[in-house]
Amino acid sequence: MKKIYYLIFIIGSLFLSVTSCKVDNYPMPNAKLHGAMRDTIGGGLVETDINTGSQIGAYELGKYAANPIRKSWVVKQNGEYENDLVFANDYKFEFISCNFFPFNQNNTIKAGDNTLDFTVTPYIRIKNCSITLNTSTNKIVATFNLEGGRPSVKVSKISLYAWTDIYVGEYVKKSMVDVTGSTQSFSPAATIVPATVYTLSINLTTNPATTNVGFGVHRNYYFRVGAMASQAGVGTIRTNYAPYVVIAL
Repeated sequence: MKKIYYLIFIIGSLFLSVTSCKVDNYPMPNAKLHGAMRDTIGGGLVETDINTGSQIGAYELGKYAANPIRKSWVVKQNGEYENDLVFANDYKFEFISCNFFPFNQNNTIKAGDNTLDFTVTPYIRIKNCSITLNTSTNKIVATFNLEGGRPSVKVSKISLYAWTDIYVGEYVKKSMVDVTGSTQSFSPAATIVPATVYTLSINLTTNPATTNVGFGVHRNYYFRVGAMASQAGVGTIRTNYAPYVVIAL
């Protein structure tokens, strides 16, 4: 009798194990989506921070339109984005707390590969940017002009950042001992005059350490200019950037 009970127990356990491992009926993502944030003027990439930078708020509509859930998609440091796990459907895309003026738009994503660029108006454009090594002063020197995305935009801070890879920016940068000349804050925020040439610099002589606070190791370093805008009524504002420059030291 004990053997019979034991066999019943084993068979019942196997049955429960099999039924609990049934494959669900949810479909797999059937679409891929990629593209970029493109400036309304010229169509150039609007760069951002890889960490705490611009994001895409994606709401899947269709049968979920009554109660869509916001999913945040990261925008790459160079202004491009890519998502290989998307469901073909209608979507609402929302842009808030970015480094360009807020907006939203609806698009249809089809099964397979999709390319979708978003045309955006950056708060600040950094133009004519030059970053070079001045060997006579042993300084990295950046010169550039600024242009507001709209006449109402002002500038609150400009900075020259340094790091050891392409992700250099406000949140990935060297914490130098001497930051004199590498950043400038404006209080109150300053009117942007496109003809003004701004100059920032990093003194290599006063930052000689071989740790995170200096440039004592001979290698490639990545330098990038950023500008923080001041604009009322738009929420959180992220830093605008010019492309990075690589300099061997």
